[in-house]
Amino acid sequence: MLKPDSVSGIILAGGEGRRLGGQDKGWLTLKGQPMIRRVLERLAPQVSGVMISANRNLERYRQLGYPVITDHDAFQGPLGGIASCLHHLPTEYGLVVPVDAPWIPANLLQRLATGMPARLILGHDGTRLQPLFGLYHRALAQSIDEFLARGDRKLTLWCQQQSPKIVTISDTEAFTNLNTADDWSEFGKKFPS
Repeated sequence: MLKPDSVSGIILAGGEGRRLGGQDKGWLTLKGQPMIRRVLERLAPQVSGVMISANRNLERYRQLGYPVITDHDAFQGPLGGIASCLHHLPTEYGLVVPVDAPWIPANLLQRLATGMPARLILGHDGTRLQPLFGLYHRALAQSIDEFLARGDRKLTLWCQQQSPKIVTISDTEAFTNLNTADDWSEFGKKFPS
């Protein structure tokens, strides 16, 4: 069984927010609370520490009291953020989650750890793979670097090349991502204040 002290949380907050007019999703508020704080509340109790992958508003993220890691080459997509954090990871594994996911399960680590032993364990919602919710071994950083150096950026493609273990988590909201203005609006209608 994977122990929390061998896992650090990695919050991916380094995207350009193109589908939201270039806004930094970590600082958009949901029910009066910035998304980064929502995600921290759900993730931090599950792991030994947290790292935030960000490429802007760096000082603001640092004020949260966690290490902030930037991409080696800015805005390389989720893989760039994951690789940069894996290179700085103080633990064997990183529990990766996106900053725009308001319903990260409080037992995500425990559930993904049922796929051990493996270097890469990813969530699946019963319909499709969810590579932004997974356990990534720090040794995978080199493979991601090589993949990015070839000009590839597709997270799902890289993940499939690693033959990951898959854990189905079919909770209705577990993998909810708020990527667009419509997503935010729909979420607000479904879960009013």
